[in-house]
Amino acid sequence: MKRGIALVTVILVVAFLVVVGGITAYLVQRGLRITGITRRALMTFEAAEGGVELAVNEIWRAENEGRPINQNLQTSIGGRKVTVNPQRLFVVTEKGGSLEFAAAYEGVGRGVGGGGAAIFYNILSSATGGPEDRIELEVIYRRVLGIVAQ
Repeated sequence: MKRGIALVTVILVVAFLVVVGGITAYLVQRGLRITGITRRALMTFEAAEGGVELAVNEIWRAENEGRPINQNLQTSIGGRKVTVNPQRLFVVTEKGGSLEFAAAYEGVGRGVGGGGAAIFYNILSSATGGPEDRIELEVIYRRVLGIVAQ
């Protein structure tokens, strides 16, 4: 009667080790899959950030050349398709460095005291890497005109 208990104990221990090994293999596989998804999402996010930089460069070029901004920019960054849409929102006057309350006291000069203007842009950058990878960034960008030190 005591001889059968050793066989049953060995079978139970082996079954337990097989279950633990299976669970470990499943968790390792799942962790690798999540790591891959995270890496692809980060690369897509970085491509969308590159699209924002592309839009900022386009804004500067368009303003310096005196032409309208391209509304629909498309490029490929790191194997990701990037679509960027910069739009001009509004313009506000910026405050200068001198005394503003007395700047136009005698009817001459500018009321902003040597300041300039700030143009605000809305930049929408969308990057797609695969069927599951899509990142959209929306950025408000301010470009200051008329002030040398920005």
